[in-house]
Amino acid sequence: MKSVPLIFCLLILALSSACKNRIQDKLDMSIENDSAYYFFEQAIDVEKISAKILNLNQSLAKLRNKKDTLYPLLLDYKIYYHNRLDEYDSALFFADSLERLATFRKDTNWIALAFYRKAVINRHLDNQEAVFKNAFEARKQYLQLGDSTKAARRSLEMAIAQSRMQDYIGSQESATEALRYLNEVEDSQYLSSAHNIIAITYNNQGFYDDAIKEYKEALRYAQNLEDSLIYQNNIGLVYQDQKKYKKAISVFDKLHRSVSEDDYKSRSRFLDNLAFTKWLKDGNIDVSSELNQALEWRIDQNDDTGKTSSYEHLTYYYKNRNKIKALDYAKKWLETGRKNHNLQAQVEALKYLLVMSPGSTNYTSHYIALSDSLNKMNLRAKNTFAKISFDEERKQQQISSLEASAALQALENQKIKTRNYILMFVAILTIALAIFIFYYNRQRHIKEKIIEVYNTETRISKKIHDELANDIYNLMSGLEAVVPPKTIDKLESIYSRTRDISRENSKIDTGSGYLKQLVALLSNICPANTRLIISGEKEITWSTLNREKKLVIYRVLQELMVNMRKHSKASLVALVFIEEENFLKIHYSDNGKGATQEAVKNGNGLQNVENRISSINGKLTFETEKEKGLKIFISIPL
Repeated sequence: MKSVPLIFCLLILALSSACKNRIQDKLDMSIENDSAYYFFEQAIDVEKISAKILNLNQSLAKLRNKKDTLYPLLLDYKIYYHNRLDEYDSALFFADSLERLATFRKDTNWIALAFYRKAVINRHLDNQEAVFKNAFEARKQYLQLGDSTKAARRSLEMAIAQSRMQDYIGSQESATEALRYLNEVEDSQYLSSAHNIIAITYNNQGFYDDAIKEYKEALRYAQNLEDSLIYQNNIGLVYQDQKKYKKAISVFDKLHRSVSEDDYKSRSRFLDNLAFTKWLKDGNIDVSSELNQALEWRIDQNDDTGKTSSYEHLTYYYKNRNKIKALDYAKKWLETGRKNHNLQAQVEALKYLLVMSPGSTNYTSHYIALSDSLNKMNLRAKNTFAKISFDEERKQQQISSLEASAALQALENQKIKTRNYILMFVAILTIALAIFIFYYNRQRHIKEKIIEVYNTETRISKKIHDELANDIYNLMSGLEAVVPPKTIDKLESIYSRTRDISRENSKIDTGSGYLKQLVALLSNICPANTRLIISGEKEITWSTLNREKKLVIYRVLQELMVNMRKHSKASLVALVFIEEENFLKIHYSDNGKGATQEAVKNGNGLQNVENRISSINGKLTFETEKEKGLKIFISIPL
């Protein structure tokens, strides 16, 4: 029974945890469902193109940061799917948006893709000049990226556009450029198309043998049956243009028998070409049933391009057999040419209508207008590539000129910088030299002053010893018999003090005997009732110290010991010498009565010590309190 409440509590905890998890899942789902990435994933998952576009619109609306990497991807998907729905205005709008965004971001890869998308859209719009220009720009960007394969593919698209504009020389040049960079394994379809375009250019320029070779190359790389059939059909047409009718008939007959019975589009093409070639070989044979059968299949298939070809062939066939039928087919040839926006077909149809209806002014004016339009279009097509190439070349020349100018300017700037650096270096060198001279003179002055003080002290010491002390001693000796003993004691005290002053300021050995003299000095000054401890003095490389530093150290320690003897009443004095990091460090300490900080600072003794230490670039610090002794720390560069 006791376990029931426990189980009940566990159940409540489990339920509450599950509720919390569900709430969190709902929150996460609501956040996820509200994100641009969520709608983008939805656009990928759904099948209907219209639904994809709706989700892409939602994703664009939810995208908060226009710098997000998703933004150009959304625009590209919009371009692609609007194009699939034949919504070319929308596709172009988003392609322009992608180009502007990529240009602003300086993203060459997206810029290239934007131009490629615009080329594809204009291909559907049959605006071949726009196709060429955008493919050219895309190719230029891919070359900047070093992507030769994609650049070659864009060259091929340029070639196709040029061929359709009847700029065959330019088309051949662009297609040949594409062949240089296409890979046989990865780009077989593009290689096939490139050879086909080159073959078309050769055929239109009358180089029939070369055209057949290129068609065979295209056939070698063909990836599907449809392309293979087209290239074989084109070979047959070249034989037809060469008037090698037997070979052409063999090609068309083989093609006609090889295609499926359900493939009426291919069957009508091959049957029409086969029948027309047979008639060209022998103008007396009747091929009307075959030509009309091909036309009937094309009408059923709604093949407008094929109908144009059938009406052309029927016009030729009936020209000398039945002028009424020939005139009727010529009119239909003209009409389908208009429907297909095929200016060349319209001009050719009007040419025959003029022959068969010489009095028709309507056909004459129409023919002149279309011929003029076709000539202008052909001229424009031929000049488009040349103009764009020239503009690009001039642009590159301008860039090169600007780069050369910039290089000259940079060179001039570098010369100015070099000259300024030299002037700056000379100025710094001059300042450094002036500082050095000042420092050198100052140090020399300090050294001279130290030596002068030392010489003065030594000279005074000698005078005191040789003159004053001797005079006092002689006076004391002469008065010893006549004056009281107390007077003699006072004179003896004066004599001793003069001897001490003389000894303290006597000549200092700064050579090999320096340390021995220094230790002897310190020991002599120290009172008998005061213990002196000296440590570390033998580990110091005294030879690295110059004469001036040795003199200062000697006088400083001498003055410290004298002050200790006079004022501190210390029973213990310690001197520690340490050589550390290119510095000689001397620690002085005693257990005397000490003094206040202010008294020490104001006293002449420590002030003299500080001045002496400063003269050799050393530092001195001290610690003292009344009745707590004195500590002094001296640091001198070696």
